[in-house]
Amino acid sequence: MTLNKEKICIRLASKNDLPAIQALMKESMQVLGEGHYSMQQIQSCCQYVCVPDLQLIEDQTFFVVTIGDETTIVGCGGWSFRNTLYAGPSATPQKGDERLNPITDPARIRAMFVSPSQSGKGIGSKILSASEQAAKAYGFKKGILGATLSGLAFYQSKGWIATRTEQTTLPDGVVIDVVTMEKSFRDV
Repeated sequence: MTLNKEKICIRLASKNDLPAIQALMKESMQVLGEGHYSMQQIQSCCQYVCVPDLQLIEDQTFFVVTIGDETTIVGCGGWSFRNTLYAGPSATPQKGDERLNPITDPARIRAMFVSPSQSGKGIGSKILSASEQAAKAYGFKKGILGATLSGLAFYQSKGWIATRTEQTTLPDGVVIDVVTMEKSFRDV
């Protein structure tokens, strides 16, 4: 029996990837968010959270994963040296987006989404590992992220520790739970 293993490629995202990234984010939330959030919460997340942050692409800290023909994006995510922890540009902006100090501040792990058809196949692990390694190479000693409930078990399996759960109100008034998690990059 011959197994057909498609080539997996990780690369920095470009502005040309934005439509595919947004479609992936929404599909991921709609399918993988089921059972963790209500339909109203999922719809609100699709409108306000599942929006690519252009700043991450401009900073060259956002990755996409492709398989096969290298044009089909099946995963995305990245890291940031800026203050914003989560939420796309159409959500309520965070106060200040100043650069962080790698010596005293944690890097932000941002916008991790995987195609439901590729969930559990190592795509998310590849993106998270690349993000952690890049942040460590930049000088960060630790990271912080805001996990959706659907991503919580994945991050825990990768050594991330939940520190608190926050109820976040989206611009339309819908409230979702987001879990803040932290990890030391010492062993990354």
